[in-house]
Amino acid sequence: MRKIFAALLLLIACVSLSAQKNTKTAQSNFDVKEALDQKLISITVEGTGGHQGECLKITCNNLRGKSLRIRFPIGQLMEPVDSLQQTLVVAEEQWVNITPKTPGALTLKTFCTQAGEISPAKNARFLVAAMAPEALCNVLKFIAEKGKTNDGSAQSAVWAITNGYSLGSIDDPALTAFVANQLGKAIPGYKIRHKTVEYVPGRVADLGKAMVVEGNFRYYLEKDEKVRMVLLDGDGKFIKDISKEEVMIAGEHRSSLRLEVWNLTPGKYIVRMQTKAGRVIKDMEVEF
Repeated sequence: MRKIFAALLLLIACVSLSAQKNTKTAQSNFDVKEALDQKLISITVEGTGGHQGECLKITCNNLRGKSLRIRFPIGQLMEPVDSLQQTLVVAEEQWVNITPKTPGALTLKTFCTQAGEISPAKNARFLVAAMAPEALCNVLKFIAEKGKTNDGSAQSAVWAITNGYSLGSIDDPALTAFVANQLGKAIPGYKIRHKTVEYVPGRVADLGKAMVVEGNFRYYLEKDEKVRMVLLDGDGKFIKDISKEEVMIAGEHRSSLRLEVWNLTPGKYIVRMQTKAGRVIKDMEVEF
């Protein structure tokens, strides 16, 4: 009996020691916002120039007399001191270890959340802000998991969430589908080709002007018809013909679409296939 009792005491002691160890470990790990709020650390955040890629340089100082492990989570917003520059969001989770005597340093990958504002200049100062909304965090995690952080389509996906840009501007089918799901929108049947722009720190960063809309247009005819494809504005007003009138036989048809839009005002439009008499066969909404 004494041996059993001694074994139980030893087991309880081991469990207690393990719990203390786990608690100590847990108390040493903090998200950056939590650590700042508890005044465990101070940090300096400087831009390296630009908005996508390794754009933020972080220095963490320990204000507590024990080692700490600090997490910068995906979706952490970083607010510029200069309000004319773009707010950035952390694209990949990073951890940094800091001791009481040795500061921690790391570089964060980011995306811009404010298209049309100034791309942060080198040495621009930033502050840790709130976490991004759930939909954006989900998209960022998908981008990181699929290894797409450095792709141009990833920034377009972020702007689709934060700025309401067209899903057709995301030149990646899987990413387009995921963003569409997060927004509760239909997957567009077209892609938008934009004017190529060079992102220069200190200048406005945005998607280039929409130049061409490309896609496939499917429709069905119950009988032979003379048809044409036209472009209407969002209110249904005629803009221009896309194709000439031609006789198409009854059945299912797939037509390629290539619509030059560089001279049109950005917004919502309707691509319509109609009969010579004006009867609507099918409409497809496009937005650029």
